[in-house]
Amino acid sequence: MSGRPAVLAREIVDAAASPPPRVLARARAHLIDTVGVAAAACGDAAVTSVLGAVGTATARDAALVLGTAAHALDFDNAQVPSLVHPSCVSVPAALAVAASTGADGVRTLTAIALADEVALWFGELAVVVGEGNSRLFERGFHPTGVCAPMGAAAAAGLLYGLSAEELAHAIGIACSFAGGILESNRTGGRIKPVHAGWAASSGITAALTARAGLTAPPTAIEGRFGFRHAFTGVTGDVPPLLTGDGWRMETTHLKPYPTNGFTHPAIDLAVRLRRAGLRASDIATVVVGVPTPTLRTIAEPLAAKRRPATPYEARFSGPFTVAVALRGGGGLGVGLGDLTPDALTDPGLLSLVDRIEFTGDPEADAAFPGAQLCRVTVTLHDGTVRTAVTESTKPTLTEEEQLTKLDSCLAAASRPTAGLRDATLRPVPDLDPAALYAELLTVLT
Repeated sequence: MSGRPAVLAREIVDAAASPPPRVLARARAHLIDTVGVAAAACGDAAVTSVLGAVGTATARDAALVLGTAAHALDFDNAQVPSLVHPSCVSVPAALAVAASTGADGVRTLTAIALADEVALWFGELAVVVGEGNSRLFERGFHPTGVCAPMGAAAAAGLLYGLSAEELAHAIGIACSFAGGILESNRTGGRIKPVHAGWAASSGITAALTARAGLTAPPTAIEGRFGFRHAFTGVTGDVPPLLTGDGWRMETTHLKPYPTNGFTHPAIDLAVRLRRAGLRASDIATVVVGVPTPTLRTIAEPLAAKRRPATPYEARFSGPFTVAVALRGGGGLGVGLGDLTPDALTDPGLLSLVDRIEFTGDPEADAAFPGAQLCRVTVTLHDGTVRTAVTESTKPTLTEEEQLTKLDSCLAAASRPTAGLRDATLRPVPDLDPAALYAELLTVLT
């Protein structure tokens, strides 16, 4: 096979031969994070719907359930400028296949690292310098659903032991499985988490069918009707998977809050202001300046964002999540316990929500999607004005913060999780993917 899928497959195989220790350490962080947020989604409506429909008897079905769980609370990691959530797909796919193949911890973490890298690489194919947005996001596509199936195919292909030729076909096949629209971010519905589950499952399917002899077009990525042009309209040279500047997956953001990532810079500033002594009762108005393209996700339609109908919809509301942070939330600033049915009708909280306005900011527009600039201006009842500015959320959590997040997620699960915690936190030499997979399925099912 020739063409860009073949080149990509060779790059993946070469990189898998000797991944840097720091990359494996980062993959382990992604594994820990993803297992925690998936466990916290035990009993979630999207998860139970998928579980009831397909079960977990095969790796593909289990990956569909696990991927849906990993993305169900929007607490999983993400990256800019691609706007892809890579690990809610890579970890479920890798664990499901590793459990069936007996892969050890190093091989599984290598597969996770490369799946993340491939998904982010595809995501960055949709970013054109100077346009101020991902073309996928601008058109309403979910970058995770569109880009992560190929990452899952890479992970599954490596763990199934596919040849470079078979892996190239698997990636090309996965390009035909890519998809997912984002309207649920705006007006509701629980389909979005299933995009991640479908990406994980379809990546495994792509690897299995490639191994069985199914072929893909050699130009599935770069061709006139290939992935890049079909989804983005972009043409031209395709960059290499890896350069001398490090791995893209190392720039992935581990979320401190269980909310949409576009809300995080504003939540950071709200937490900072509250810790500096700002009291919610003193606030007259709050104006939050963010990149204009993000308003469609976290601030429009305004009536729906000010009165989210479900805890899930509240995760995508800028006014609601910032109000929680200003009043004082749990966890690292806004926690899982803050987004409950009771919170949606709290009169004091809703009064604060109504005083918060989101608007586009020219400086933030110029930096997006490479960075998420944010400006919060608070006017107090006595006329005093307080302002806070941030460039972006930090790219990762400290080890202590990650453990705090893991424990809060496991505490939110409705079933015992001690065995899952132990299996998740094993050091790399002792990591048993099959045991971890079994523990996670036990919690979710």
